[in-house]
Amino acid sequence: MMGLTRRDVMILFAIWGAVAALLVVALFTLWKAARSTPLTVAGEAAAPTPLPTYTPVAVEQTARHMYTVAEMAARGWRPDAQLVSCRGSWEQTAVNLIGRPIEWIYRFYSPQWRRLYFVRVEPGGEVHTIQHIPPVTQPPLPLPLEDWRVDSSAALASWLNAGGGHFLGAHPGSTVTAQLNMRVQDLQPLWTVAGYADREDAFFVTTVDARTGETTVLAQP
Repeated sequence: MMGLTRRDVMILFAIWGAVAALLVVALFTLWKAARSTPLTVAGEAAAPTPLPTYTPVAVEQTARHMYTVAEMAARGWRPDAQLVSCRGSWEQTAVNLIGRPIEWIYRFYSPQWRRLYFVRVEPGGEVHTIQHIPPVTQPPLPLPLEDWRVDSSAALASWLNAGGGHFLGAHPGSTVTAQLNMRVQDLQPLWTVAGYADREDAFFVTTVDARTGETTVLAQP
């Protein structure tokens, strides 16, 4: 350190000390970040963020549960009454409201009488009925109850997770309708679940196989 004054030496020591302190801080920061970051295999891409799983409001007043009430009313009308379809709607609904108890409408057919019979079952179990007066010229296909394995809540959950949840998030206040009937082409019971936003004229529709739960998107924005 020839030619350096005592003051120059003190300044150099101060600079070296500051640099050393900065290096220590940098190394500690890198070590802490390495510990908090999960290890990934070389060449392996980071896993994508999973899509949210939507679940409708859990209720006992599902279409299958309320059917027992409707069947009693239909049997009192005609002993040969056969279930043809059922339908329910959630008006002005949203992601956190969909699935709430609603009125279910069941349609029955009497082959002997050739008449249709409508049974409305309210969430509290109240029943309202009406007979279709003119005879039916084209008999509807009856729903085989043994093939009705997917209830309305499961069909609704399938619709939500196929894109209906995103649809309701973008269009709160929409109407969602679920209808179960026989599909003529291949004679299978099918749920058709449709969401419709009146203001935006947007819709999202799926079908859900009532036997297997297989879901197909039919129409979307």
